[in-house]
Amino acid sequence: MDGLATDRAVRAHKYDMIHHWHPECEIQYYIEGHRSFFIDEEEYHAQAGSLVLIKPQSIHHTYSHKHLYHDRILLLLEADKFKAVSNYLGNDLVAFFEDYHGLIQIPFDQQETMHQLFKNIAEEVIEKKQGYQQFVGVKLIELCLMIQRMQERKLVVGPLKTAGQVSDIRIDQIKQYIRGHLATRLSVQQIAEDFHIDQSHLCRLFKNATGYTITEYANIYRVKEAQRLLEDTDISLTNIAILTGFHHITYFNRVFNKYTETSPLQYRKKKSNYKKSLREKNNL
Repeated sequence: MDGLATDRAVRAHKYDMIHHWHPECEIQYYIEGHRSFFIDEEEYHAQAGSLVLIKPQSIHHTYSHKHLYHDRILLLLEADKFKAVSNYLGNDLVAFFEDYHGLIQIPFDQQETMHQLFKNIAEEVIEKKQGYQQFVGVKLIELCLMIQRMQERKLVVGPLKTAGQVSDIRIDQIKQYIRGHLATRLSVQQIAEDFHIDQSHLCRLFKNATGYTITEYANIYRVKEAQRLLEDTDISLTNIAILTGFHHITYFNRVFNKYTETSPLQYRKKKSNYKKSLREKNNL
């Protein structure tokens, strides 16, 4: 269905997803089992009945819990394709996901209802029966209204680690330092020296607090900055590689492709074509 993708995954083996981000709104519902998340550097634990909402462009990844088995359904929505849902809610769909971003634990007596709702949406998308698009729109409205009611009942579950803890204060300073020096040749040794922390201790502390290694964290924000430059400027790929701290075009291409599954050149062409189609659509 245009603007909506669905996926169901049933796993009983170790599976860790790479850190990634995308412009779509994402919802995951856990029917059974356990799964761990890092969403925007905050850690969550999903279990049977967990509903996870991820707002657009949030950096996130899932990884195996000590109990490997899980069964989940995923919905990926392009907000601009569901104007009717936004109009009914009286709220932009992206803003809705920003408001309810995180994990909601569905009460046991309502889990089967939620499971059936997701199952109905997935079946309609796959089978494409007459009127399926309208049916899916109605079900998405129902889902959003249920989420609003869950929020009112204070069923939103906070992250396992909260900002403001003593150890997090220094980590926040290190994250700001990294984001402020993306164009430089950052090294873990230099960061450890600047913050007067043992290098091995720094690596453990940073990984436990954020879910990233220091190199992963720096490269993810370098790629996000590269995406902005590719979309908004005509700067050459070589110079973008330098400005974002990759320095070598080959390394830039490899890391960019790792996190976006496309090359910088293909990304620029895709975004350029999209902007052109919007201008033509609006007669600009």
